[in-house]
Amino acid sequence: MSLEQWLRNGWLQRHDATLPEIQQLLQVVDRELSDARAAGISADGRFQHAYTAALQLCAVPLRAAGYVVPKGQSHHKRTIDSLPYTLGGRWAETAEYLERCSRQRGQAMYERVDVVSEQDAGDLLQRVRQLRTDVVQWLKMEHAALTPPGI
Repeated sequence: MSLEQWLRNGWLQRHDATLPEIQQLLQVVDRELSDARAAGISADGRFQHAYTAALQLCAVPLRAAGYVVPKGQSHHKRTIDSLPYTLGGRWAETAEYLERCSRQRGQAMYERVDVVSEQDAGDLLQRVRQLRTDVVQWLKMEHAALTPPGI
């Protein structure tokens, strides 16, 4: 399967990303990472903020590659699952991990409290920080015109 096949399946739409758009997505990522580290927040809350940052980090390379997932079309799942297609096959494990986190986040948001341990939240936060570094590096190498200045 490829992103072109996803497009033919109707899972994606073509999208011309802009520098301001990518910059805003990265600002959302940074805000969510900051909020995830805020004092006094529950593990569930830290996890949710870190997950939101991860989702946006998956969206950045997808948009830079010329695609967007339409809202209501398994948006989170497809955005996460696109990671190996945009950044490369070695990202399949990260996508699988984030997919598991998505399910855990859903339980924490909609079903019950204390779904997430401090260890879970810390692990996700650490992985998302690394993902941010890797996405920015990829952006610089593959789509320099979409890389915000000073990043």
